[in-house]
Amino acid sequence: MAKFRILTVILCTSVFCFAQNINTNNKSVNVKVKGLPAQYTSLRIDTLSRCIQNLPDMANISAATEGRTEYLKRISGTDKNDYVKIWNAKVQLVYQWRYKLHYLLMPQGGLEAHAPVFHETEGTAPVSETITGDPQEGDFFAFSSPRRYYFNSQEAAQKSAVKLARQRVSELRGLECPK
Repeated sequence: MAKFRILTVILCTSVFCFAQNINTNNKSVNVKVKGLPAQYTSLRIDTLSRCIQNLPDMANISAATEGRTEYLKRISGTDKNDYVKIWNAKVQLVYQWRYKLHYLLMPQGGLEAHAPVFHETEGTAPVSETITGDPQEGDFFAFSSPRRYYFNSQEAAQKSAVKLARQRVSELRGLECPK
């Protein structure tokens, strides 16, 4: 049961580390954890390596669009107020981090009381990012203060979302695991 608790704590902490996008310069995390066996007080996790296992292919990136009708005022700087169909687009990027962690359980009462536990573990953590189109690239605007931009075509919304998703994938290319 104690091993299960320790592994659960390690898994939760590692997922927390990856969810926070820890900088590559920050490779160590100290955590005070409830639920550790009584003889241990803290957990230290060192990231030995982490890389992205599988990025989506740039050619296969496509956006899902949704359209809705809204009542807009002062359309494109005129006095025109009307119901207009506007579009949004999203791209869902899914990839996996592969990691190798070294962890150390520190004993309560110092090293004289109990020996520290050293262990290495490897695994993967799935990541899903939603990339939305940037309305600033939109076809028209409404309202005057603050001015808000919108897409009035499905194609323009998709094009913006796909462009931003491709930029994100190219940013992540440098973090891919060596083949």
